[in-house]
Amino acid sequence: MITSWKLFLQDFVRLWRTPQVWVILIGLMITPALYSWVNVSGFWDPYGNTEHLKVAVVNEDKGASSDLTGDIDVGGQMMEKLHNNDKLGWQFMDRGEAEHAVKSGDVFASIIVPEDFSSDFVSLFEGTYSQPTLEYQVNEKINAIAPKVTDSGSSTLETTISATFNENVAKSVATELRNSGGDLSDKINSTAGNTANSFSETADTVANSRNSLADVNATIEGARPTIAQARKSLGSVQTTIDDAQQALNQVTALTDQVQKEVTSFADDATAAYIQGTTALADGTANANANIGSVTGKLNGALNRVDAATDGAQGILGQADKAIDQLAGVAALPALPPEVSQQINQSVSELRDRNNQNRAVLGELDSLNSDTNATLDSLNKTSELLNSMASQARDDSHGLRDDVANGLPKLNSALSNVSATAGRLSASLNSQKALVGQTDGLLGGVDEQLTHAQEVVKRFSVDLDRVEEGLRSARTDVIALSNTATNNTVLKSVNGLDTDHVSSFLSSPAEMESHAVFPVTHYGSGMSSLFINLTLWIGAFMLLIIFRAEVDPQGRRDLTINKAYFARFLLLGFFAIAQALIVSIGNLVIGVEHVSATAYVLTSVFISLCYLSITYGLVSTFGHVGRGIAVVLAFIQIPGASGLYPIEMTPDFFRAVHPFLPFTYGIDAMRETVGGFYGTHYIRDIAALTGMAAIAYLMGTFLRRGLSNVTMLVNDELAKGGLVINEQVHLIGSRYRFTDLLYASADREGYQKSLDTKWMTARKNYSQLMKLTIAIGLALVLALVICSRFMQDQKAIFFGIACLVALIAVATICSLEYVKQSIAHDNRLADLSDEEIQQHLQHQRRNPNQYRLEDVQSDKHAEISSTPQSQGDTTDKPADGGEESGKGDKS
Repeated sequence: MITSWKLFLQDFVRLWRTPQVWVILIGLMITPALYSWVNVSGFWDPYGNTEHLKVAVVNEDKGASSDLTGDIDVGGQMMEKLHNNDKLGWQFMDRGEAEHAVKSGDVFASIIVPEDFSSDFVSLFEGTYSQPTLEYQVNEKINAIAPKVTDSGSSTLETTISATFNENVAKSVATELRNSGGDLSDKINSTAGNTANSFSETADTVANSRNSLADVNATIEGARPTIAQARKSLGSVQTTIDDAQQALNQVTALTDQVQKEVTSFADDATAAYIQGTTALADGTANANANIGSVTGKLNGALNRVDAATDGAQGILGQADKAIDQLAGVAALPALPPEVSQQINQSVSELRDRNNQNRAVLGELDSLNSDTNATLDSLNKTSELLNSMASQARDDSHGLRDDVANGLPKLNSALSNVSATAGRLSASLNSQKALVGQTDGLLGGVDEQLTHAQEVVKRFSVDLDRVEEGLRSARTDVIALSNTATNNTVLKSVNGLDTDHVSSFLSSPAEMESHAVFPVTHYGSGMSSLFINLTLWIGAFMLLIIFRAEVDPQGRRDLTINKAYFARFLLLGFFAIAQALIVSIGNLVIGVEHVSATAYVLTSVFISLCYLSITYGLVSTFGHVGRGIAVVLAFIQIPGASGLYPIEMTPDFFRAVHPFLPFTYGIDAMRETVGGFYGTHYIRDIAALTGMAAIAYLMGTFLRRGLSNVTMLVNDELAKGGLVINEQVHLIGSRYRFTDLLYASADREGYQKSLDTKWMTARKNYSQLMKLTIAIGLALVLALVICSRFMQDQKAIFFGIACLVALIAVATICSLEYVKQSIAHDNRLADLSDEEIQQHLQHQRRNPNQYRLEDVQSDKHAEISSTPQSQGDTTDKPADGGEESGKGDKS
């Protein structure tokens, strides 16, 4: 901070010791103020001089006459009033002169009263009304504001005409009323009694009607419960119908299913009949054949069994004899006992076997008997099968006939059932809809009855009031009759002042205006805009005259923050002087204010805020920042509601309105001119403070990274040889810290990396440049064409076009910056190891200090005086243009 103040004092002393410079500085402080003073004085009271605004008036009205108004000449009366009206410079002439004067610009507008103007007015009383019209012509080429003023004059003229006509009609009516006062007295006396009686009879009738309304109300009240019960019953009916419909739907579905089953049964029965008949015939035949075969075989078997049985009986008889003989042998004494015993044993065994065989023969005889019985049974079965097959055939024929005859009838009956169910369901649907409609109708009736009750109640109250009014009117008529008898009121009518009555009716109401925060003169109201423009222009002029950069010569400990604040102090001194001069001058001219101190101090504060914004732009972006300051100046005039309310401007300006410094600067000055309200003034000052702080930070921080861009623009401008550039003093080392480390560690790899970057940039640079320019121009042209077809969106298209142009310029600058950065980095590869180490040490120790090298200034001057050829943009830059390499790339 001490260093900044020392630097400020040194710079100020240098200026003080150069008297010739103060001539320019005094002019620099006064010249911006002249803008405000001249405009405030010039626009001090323009609407107070409208009598010099010439408007031609032509009267061709021939007048008219009617029974009510008598002779009337609206045009002539209007001319008389305009002769005494000095709001505009009325010029009275004929039609031809007026048309020529409007076209030539001798008058701004003309108003012609046609010949049938009065006739159109009185046509109102004749039943053939025709709208009276004036012919109004305005020359809008002469001036943008004059037509609006003359429009106001034409509106005033229209009001004058209406007031004149009303006054004539009112005067005629008042005169007629005054003249008919005596006749009116006789009429009142003759009709007072009849009227009073009529009022009395009407009042009695109204009373009877009011009593009848009470009965109507009671009837309505009794009908509403019945309607409620009916609606409840309809709900039950609705439920019953729903249940019935559901049951009918089930009947229909069941009928359809039965029909399908019957059809299936018929098909199955027919097929079964055919199959059963065939199977029965085949089965019977097969059974009979089998029975016959079995019977034959059984007969043969029985015969063979009988023969075998007979043979076996004979053999058994012979065996018995042989056994007896063998038993006789065993009884012989000659046989030894052992042999005799064995023979007896054999005889015993033979007898057992023979008995067993005889038992088997007995069983065979029994089987034979059973077989014979079976044969008889089979024969009977065959006969029974034949009989049953014949009976089955007869029964199946009958069943087939029954199915063929009965199923169509059953299907027909089921179809009738389904159709009947459908018709009944449709009928129920109709009944359901009818029930719903009936319920809605009853609801509407109930609602109408409710409204009717309310209407009846209100009507009863109204009738009560009517009755009261009629009886009061009867009393008034009687009183009026008495008054008419005394002739006091009619005397007043006979003495009516027709002029006062007509004057009142021509303008029955007047508007009282009360200004809130009054500002008497137009110039005082516009002074807020003019003083803000003055302060912005003044700050811009300071940055045209003074250098934004501080000369760091001899100050090796100077940082960017100290230098920036020191220069801001110097510029702020002159900005304060500008604000004091313009604000005090406005007060001397007569600009209204609620506090001279607040007016002056607010001007000083706004001036410092505008200086901070413009200084931040110029310090950060150089010539580009000055361009941005100019663009902001002309955008803020319509966008900050300085002339017209922001609500009257296009969407684009309404969108940017909250972000413009003028918005808050103008509002703050208006508070000091018209009066303070709430926290509006604090809000405006706070907004300006925030914008100024952001700009100040931008000037100190962004400048470190954008200084190389600024130098790039300066170098390109210097090639033309016509532009004087301000030397840009850089901060820290001229090279990026990472590049220094890379080059120090691997110089060969660093060089290869640069070669690769350069080949890529050289290959794409020209194409990208052409593409950016082509796309930018195409988009701007498209926006211009769109604005021609959408006139109400012109401001938005203008804003988009500005944005496209800024993006295109930024892209071009970025491409050029990349190319120049590669050239700058290429010079790093040519440094010796010792020089690289020096840069590294400086980067570590003093990253925020200016780099002081007198050689750079010399080389910059050399570059500014020797323009380079345009062909240098396509070849790889060598070691020329040292200035392009200055700056911190980080």
